[in-house]
Amino acid sequence: MTVGLGDDAAVFAPGHAMEVVACCDAMVETVHFLKSTMSPSDIGYKAVMSNISDVAAMGGYARYALVSIAVSPKWTPEECSQIYDGIYQACELYGVRVIGGDTVSAPDALHLSVTVLGEVEKGRAIRRSQAVAGHAVFVTGHVGSSAAGLHLLLQKDRGNGEWRELERAHQRPLAQVAAGRLLLASGACSALNDVSDGLASELWEIAEASQVAITVDSTKIPIREDVRAYAVQVNKDPLEWAFYGGEDYQLVGTVEPGRIEELTQKFAAADIPFTVIGRVEANREDGESALLLIRDGTQSPLSKAGFNHFGRRG
Repeated sequence: MTVGLGDDAAVFAPGHAMEVVACCDAMVETVHFLKSTMSPSDIGYKAVMSNISDVAAMGGYARYALVSIAVSPKWTPEECSQIYDGIYQACELYGVRVIGGDTVSAPDALHLSVTVLGEVEKGRAIRRSQAVAGHAVFVTGHVGSSAAGLHLLLQKDRGNGEWRELERAHQRPLAQVAAGRLLLASGACSALNDVSDGLASELWEIAEASQVAITVDSTKIPIREDVRAYAVQVNKDPLEWAFYGGEDYQLVGTVEPGRIEELTQKFAAADIPFTVIGRVEANREDGESALLLIRDGTQSPLSKAGFNHFGRRG
């Protein structure tokens, strides 16, 4: 860092033989979060984490953050301070420094925008557009947990704390930086995306960017046992949360089939769940990309639906 906080702008230089990875996400009250489901510190934390996850999805790591916040009169100074507490908590987890930003007033709802600047080795960033027919499709960790947590947080009766880990999955997810770095170092990963808008949406992005078709097996989708148990209790299909819930911030991508065993061992050694869930195939006969789900012996298309940024969110 050449110039940090204290001047009109920050100045930094990337490391030797590195490139800058830049991303920006915004969170708007009632669209991306509700005060009833997210504490102020959770809001700040998650705004940073979504950006760190974007950098991880290219095999890089985050270094700096710029934070801009527009605050409405219904937010107290104490609540605003707690938002920044969450921001710094997320940054501390990944060694990120806040180097600037802005604070202004807003007439109605709180608006929070975070820009993260990271690094990745020059010419080696993993993109979503390089999936190859014949490669395997994988996902790290578990999916559907955040959506299950949001469903719980929106209920009047949240139980007696037996589902607390579901709430935490929604409010305090973790970006998979270590997994992204492992994949980059392996050289086996052809395409990569992070699960922010739902597994179906992220797979569709890979399929369309790479001009391929992707088939996934419903029995292979990694869903936590507490998510399955809660789904039974509230009569929901956990696969719906997995495919269309989002905000799990896991990584989904494609790898060379001959490297699966090697990667499985490396991920196990790093204590990171790694699950092969499907296969990349050539485009359909009409030349269009596709996402197909095998369930109960039947193959059917999966829609592009994911989190709608123009709808209401918890």
